[in-house]
Amino acid sequence: MPGKATRRSAKHNCQGLDTTNRILVSRHICRHRSRGHNQHHTLSSVAKETVASFPANSPILAMFKEAATKLNDRQDRHERLVKLSRDITIESKRIIFLLHSALTKESCENTIQEANERLQKLIKGPIRSIGLELENSPAYLHSRAVTAGFQEYVEARTLCSLMEKKELIQWNEVQKEFTYIIKNEEKDEEKVVTTMIPQLDYMLGVSDLTGELMRRTINCISSGDSDECFHCCQVVRDLYTGYLGLFGVGKELSRKMSTTRANVAKVEAAVYALRVRGGEAPPPLLLPPPMPNDWENHGHHSDDEGFY
Repeated sequence: MPGKATRRSAKHNCQGLDTTNRILVSRHICRHRSRGHNQHHTLSSVAKETVASFPANSPILAMFKEAATKLNDRQDRHERLVKLSRDITIESKRIIFLLHSALTKESCENTIQEANERLQKLIKGPIRSIGLELENSPAYLHSRAVTAGFQEYVEARTLCSLMEKKELIQWNEVQKEFTYIIKNEEKDEEKVVTTMIPQLDYMLGVSDLTGELMRRTINCISSGDSDECFHCCQVVRDLYTGYLGLFGVGKELSRKMSTTRANVAKVEAAVYALRVRGGEAPPPLLLPPPMPNDWENHGHHSDDEGFY
């Protein structure tokens, strides 16, 4: 059987070569380990040696330097945008607190006027700076850096419009406010710069608005403004009904749906108590309780604790 003998000899020779190669590789590894006690070879040291061997005018080094410059510029721009977004978030929260402080109709007008002035300062200040930063850069590249500020601004802007005009400001109206005309005095030219606010950020801000409307409802009940309570309740219900019809918008909006539903339940419970139980009580029982001094000076105390 010459064929079997030939195959066996070839297989034996291959095994011999494999054994020889294994011996050579093991010797090389042992030699490398013995050198490692005297000299540690790491990836950084090898990279330094390789870079040192390149000439100064190497195109490879120029390419990596250009990439490093672009990455540094991108990181610096991202940090500046995060700072601007933080400033917008802080000022928007203060505007929301200012709007909640208006408990009477007389003070509401002055509060809304002051809130509009502070919103205009935001538009002409940090929001305009965001548009200039992203003028020559894709807006969606840095959307994560400014989304928190935009959401908080939309929350404050929509709350102010509801208190002022009883209507919700639309996305295209907010986008129109973020359009600026920049004049170049040296070249005597004008250019239009727009700070793009994504529609998702607008929707997330409106979703957060339900929490502020819930707080305003409770404040209006304590101040006796029942008409404003019913209006806020209807707005919260309409917003929640609209969000129920949205699918595939994003996981961030789906996370806020549970909070929105909880806000609807709280507002409905408060308005129910005001409508049903408040209507059952006679007007004298809805008067504010007497002050402690008046109660102490009142001589007609009764030990009767009521029917129950």
